[in-house]
Amino acid sequence: MNKHDADKMISSYIKKLFAFAMSKLSKIDEAEELAAEITFQVYSSLLKQDNIENPDGYIYRIAKNVYARHIDDKKQIIAFDGLEYIPDSMDFSQEMVKSEGYGILRREITYLSKIQREIIVQHYFYDKKVKEIANLLSLPENTVKWHLACSRKELKTGMEKTRTTGTLGTDPIQFISMGHCGESGIKGDTADFLAKVITQNIAYAAYHQPRTINEIAEELGINPIFVEDEVDVLEKYGFMDKLKNGKYRTNIRIYEPNETRYRIYREIEPKYSKLLAEKFFAPILEEITEIPDWLHVPDNDINLMKWCLVCFMSHKLILTDDSDYTKFYIKRPDGGDYIAFATLDVKPDWDINKTEPNIYWFCGDMGRSNFSNGVWWKSWQLDCHWAGREGLWRDNLNEDYDKIYFWLNDQLPETAANAESYARLLEKGYLIKKDNAYKCNLILCDSEQKWQEFIPDASEEIKKIANEYSAEVEKAELIGQPEHMHELIKCLSKTAASSLHTRVMKVLIDMGVLKIPTEEQSKGLCTIMFMGE
Repeated sequence: MNKHDADKMISSYIKKLFAFAMSKLSKIDEAEELAAEITFQVYSSLLKQDNIENPDGYIYRIAKNVYARHIDDKKQIIAFDGLEYIPDSMDFSQEMVKSEGYGILRREITYLSKIQREIIVQHYFYDKKVKEIANLLSLPENTVKWHLACSRKELKTGMEKTRTTGTLGTDPIQFISMGHCGESGIKGDTADFLAKVITQNIAYAAYHQPRTINEIAEELGINPIFVEDEVDVLEKYGFMDKLKNGKYRTNIRIYEPNETRYRIYREIEPKYSKLLAEKFFAPILEEITEIPDWLHVPDNDINLMKWCLVCFMSHKLILTDDSDYTKFYIKRPDGGDYIAFATLDVKPDWDINKTEPNIYWFCGDMGRSNFSNGVWWKSWQLDCHWAGREGLWRDNLNEDYDKIYFWLNDQLPETAANAESYARLLEKGYLIKKDNAYKCNLILCDSEQKWQEFIPDASEEIKKIANEYSAEVEKAELIGQPEHMHELIKCLSKTAASSLHTRVMKVLIDMGVLKIPTEEQSKGLCTIMFMGE
């Protein structure tokens, strides 16, 4: 089999081989050594075989044989189908075999860089000369010689080293609430890229201090081969940065629960939510008694308009001097453009009110739009405890608003071809059907400009309050955070007061300024479609 096909096949099996090793051995360090041994034996065999009719069976047989030899603890030549896998007698190889053991040598080879691993394997395992390797890898001969010299030195050092498992190897972490601030890409967002626990631990390992591939592998107690692929993807999509010294640093804002921070928030959030509700939101909302004629609210219920106003009024609490956090957005290959964040899953060992449900969560502001083929609309939505929707941003679809737009313009006839469209809009609650007639359950605005001008600015007194809260948040959020995240944290803190909107909603409900929407109204709560500029 040629090298390209062998590389492709071994790549597709490498994780399966590790899973096989883990199923046989209880200790991860033994399993990764067994997986590395199996991988080398399989790769060697593939290079010397053609027309393998049953790859699964062939590779599984090799894996079983290697495992059997491993159990017997025999440090000797292993042969499959008459093929030998120990390199021939060369000084360097023999020295390693005699002094430290071939299994340790194989382990240390995995800690070399990709190019050094390839050169070592080609030179010592397949008897390739320097010139042949140079041609094979399109490298200058001197470069190959340099890598060989460096590799020998690293291998000898590594074989004298006792490798230990780091904290994450014995006590791995897990993320919750993984998400983004900005525009997701076609591959999703942070939760999609960090769906595997191993990827989460790799990201966390390089968050507080930059690490090399090998350092990350040691921290996790796994083979570097299984770290490389994950890091490659994380770097490619901007979740990790490769520094000039060859180390990697995680570029995800990771929230780590902390008792000091918890107690700060427990004091400042109720205090400032109440203060802002009483001094800014309530006085303005209580003065509004009519719905503007350019605004169309379901059932002419002014309460629904006020729910939206709370969210847009909260935007006025953003300190505008240096709070443009979009400068921290990362443009990703799949079209994503966002700040990635995740929260560490930690069970607090300090006193918290476990009986109180989290009614202050939110997902937004979510903007959607379509300005094509004579269509013009923009939408805004915020999901929260009082909105009767599920699915969050993933279920806030452009096509739903397209359908509403066409329905409003009598371009969505109720035919068999549009049955699914109507079913979807009814399920979402964007359309309500009563007595064989439909009504739109969203707020519609004839002029986005008029809506924005309708939102009153915050006074200097209110801005001062927002500034005080932001300063408290900045101090709390910087606790225990790595230096490379400080600038982002400081910038995000400038917007902190605007994120009190769901807590302000609860205060306004208690004050009687807002009324809890009906089940029907909740489907379209905090949603606006702008039908004109």
